[in-house]
Amino acid sequence: MLLIAGGQADPSLHALAEAAQALGSSWVDLRVPTGSSPAFHWDLEADPAPAGAARPTSLPWGDGPPPRGAFIRQDVFAPLDDPRPEVSTRALGWYSAVQGWLLAHPEVRLFNRDITPVPFNKPAALLRARAAGLRVPATWVSNDASRLSARLGEACIAKPVAGGGLCQTLDEALGEASSAPQGQPNFLAMPALVQPRLVAPELRIFVIGSQPFAFEVRSPSLDYRALQDADVRAVPVPSRAAQPLQALMREFRMDFGAADFKTDPDDGDLVFLELNTSPMFARFDMACGGALCRAMVGHLTGSA
Repeated sequence: MLLIAGGQADPSLHALAEAAQALGSSWVDLRVPTGSSPAFHWDLEADPAPAGAARPTSLPWGDGPPPRGAFIRQDVFAPLDDPRPEVSTRALGWYSAVQGWLLAHPEVRLFNRDITPVPFNKPAALLRARAAGLRVPATWVSNDASRLSARLGEACIAKPVAGGGLCQTLDEALGEASSAPQGQPNFLAMPALVQPRLVAPELRIFVIGSQPFAFEVRSPSLDYRALQDADVRAVPVPSRAAQPLQALMREFRMDFGAADFKTDPDDGDLVFLELNTSPMFARFDMACGGALCRAMVGHLTGSA
């Protein structure tokens, strides 16, 4: 039994559910409709977990057999449609409650159950990626506008150090900075990752268990997420990138993720940008004829 949990509008969860159905895998639909809060009740005192990985006798979301594996993602689509704070707060609360139950039950197969905190910090992950043998871009983590202004003559990009925002050119990032008071240093509100501007094609490599899948992404935009104008196609997995990436993921105790690479315009080499711990995958799954979701279902149900 596979549990699929998150927002009902999430296209990646929809693709995973379709794959489970096509493979004949039993699954429980815990996708929450926008504006809804299904019943959830978890009595920790009555829960035998994690002693001996005992099977639970009751489930906090209702009746049914306990799951063998689960895939969960926080709902980011409901807050996009309705930006009220209570919508995102409800999505986070639901995700935290269900994830808590899953983490407390080691008998349930989860992606990245024992993940280290390093991949959640972009600068730290870049340095560990370099040590693993991946080429990474020359990077500043800085909010010092005066130092950054000296690089305006170069082709540079800036993106939030904490993630969650789109990539910009450096002059766009500095143009949004507020002017400092007279006599005060001019600092950006948040440090940015500042790197040389790389070029298409972009490569995304998914790793599911030990199985890699590669996709070429071409877009005229600096960040294709802004206009969703990317062309995606499955390509052979380049070993020069996949082997050190898999070593890095083993170090991070990850069995699911997607790494993004772009091309150095000077020598055509692939340059590692970041490792996503819970990437969207529906469009990439379409590009490979459903192989991505089939591998995910197989890994989570133990049938791969």
